[in-house]
Amino acid sequence: MEKTKNVNFRKMTECDRDAYFEMSRDFYGCGAAHEPISEESRRSFWKEILSGKLISGYIIEYGADTAGYALVAYYASQEYGGKIALFDELYISPQYRGLGIGKKAFEFVEAGDVVACRLEAEPKNERAIKLYKSIGYEEFDYVQMSKKIK
Repeated sequence: MEKTKNVNFRKMTECDRDAYFEMSRDFYGCGAAHEPISEESRRSFWKEILSGKLISGYIIEYGADTAGYALVAYYASQEYGGKIALFDELYISPQYRGLGIGKKAFEFVEAGDVVACRLEAEPKNERAIKLYKSIGYEEFDYVQMSKKIK
């Protein structure tokens, strides 16, 4: 039987707050992110997830268990000619890694009304980069920059 047959994606709701916060703490503490975030930032961002205006939050279920989450922002790009999905975060709990759930998350988003998907990864997150390359993602020669305002 296919390991990922029992994988389901659903929009986050208020009931998912504690599970999401716990997984988010692990995501920001395991080296997958550039730097840790404060609980204040997490609480503020949770409001954005629930509003659904700027980002879509998905709980990833494996059977009856919560196996992870995905945060996907959408924007339009003239370069690509349409709607782009930006994977802001993809987190799979350690006990569910290696089961193909990450690939299923990409298939789920790519099946939507988008013309391309983008993501970023910490250079030291070699396992994630290997997955991304295995499913067709390519590294840019671009320099990605940001400026924190608040």
